[in-house]
Parts: sequence; C-alpha cells; structure tokens
Amino acid sequence: MPFAVRPLREADIPQVKAVEKQAFSTLFPPTSFRRELGNRAARYWIVEKHGETEKPRPARPPKGIVRRILRSARGLSQQGTPNSIVGFLGTWYAADQAHIVSVGVADGYRRRGIGELLLIAAVEHAISRETETITLEVRKSNTAARALYEKYGFIEQGIRKGYYSDNREDAVIMTTGSIQMERYAAQVAALKLAHQERWGQAEIDVGT
Repeated sequence: MPFAVRPLREADIPQVKAVEKQAFSTLFPPTSFRRELGNRAARYWIVEKHGETEKPRPARPPKGIVRRILRSARGLSQQGTPNSIVGFLGTWYAADQAHIVSVGVADGYRRRGIGELLLIAAVEHAISRETETITLEVRKSNTAARALYEKYGFIEQGIRKGYYSDNREDAVIMTTGSIQMERYAAQVAALKLAHQERWGQAEIDVGT
C-alpha cells in the first residue's frame, strides 16, 4: 500500500482543500484548514500516496490549444487534483471526548482502505491522549461508513434531524464506549493488522 498517514501541515492546505471539494462539493463555507492548524483543540491527519514517478515532459513545448490544456492540467496538479494527498480526517478534543468532525477521500481512491487508515490514526491518537470516548455524526444513508464505525466500537446513540444542509438528511450520532479499556486497544490492534493484511502496511504518524 503506497500510502502514509501524518499530521496536516500548512503546505498541504491547497491539496487538502481540493480533496474536500471533491468529497463535499456542496459544503459551504469550506473548512478553514489554516485556522484549524492554529486551533489547539483540533488535530488533522492526511493520507499521501508514495512511490509514483513524474511523467517526462515533451522535448518541444506544445503550442496552441494543447499548451493551454497542459497548462490547465499543471495548475490543477499544483492545487492538489490530481494529488499526492488523497484523504484527510479532522478531530476536535473537548474535556475527555474526541469528536471526529470530517473525513474526506479523493475521487478514485475510495473503497481502498484509506478512510479506515485515517480512522485508525484518529483512534490511536485519542487513546494516546487518554481520551475516554470518541463521537461523530454520519449520514443516515451512508451504510458503508456506519458499518466501518461499528467495527471500531461506535454505537448509534441518536439522530440529528436535518443535520446536513445540502439535502436536510438526518445524521446518526455514533459514540464509542471507553477507549481506554484494554480490550478496546486489543480490538483496534487486531483490526489494524487485518487492514494491513488486506491493503498492505502503511506508515502511520499520529503526531502529538
């Protein structure tokens, strides 16, 4: 798996904004990632892909419409689409609870274990901070995400009616039990191993 998880840096912001735009095209206002980097209660992680080589440039500079198309493509690449960063997750901390506020994966990289990789990083970080529980909201229709969270010990606790502004869809509130229990840490370790066996080993740097 040519992917690695690490904390968000300021230089990553253009690419992360591009991923967010793909994942949440109707989100308004978009996340102020620069402000979030300065928020002591917030932690964001990104997944970046490794090991891809740049294609050689043509020997002669293209002209006319071809040059305009290539210039546009280079501009998109600089903005992060296509992207070396292919996913992100944000968590806010308050008292003894971690709240996962956003998870986004770029087009073409979904269903490849990236969202779960980010979740593993967020859970490991919350455990290391001696946080008691983790909570989140998820679209009621997003059965795949709900199944993933259930696998990591999240239990449905209630509904937020009309939570999502784009279509007024309800959100399901999901919360873990205590993540400081030894059996929960063992559960996460087993799930992490199963993820590695399916998708390949990935570097995970949860930061501090």
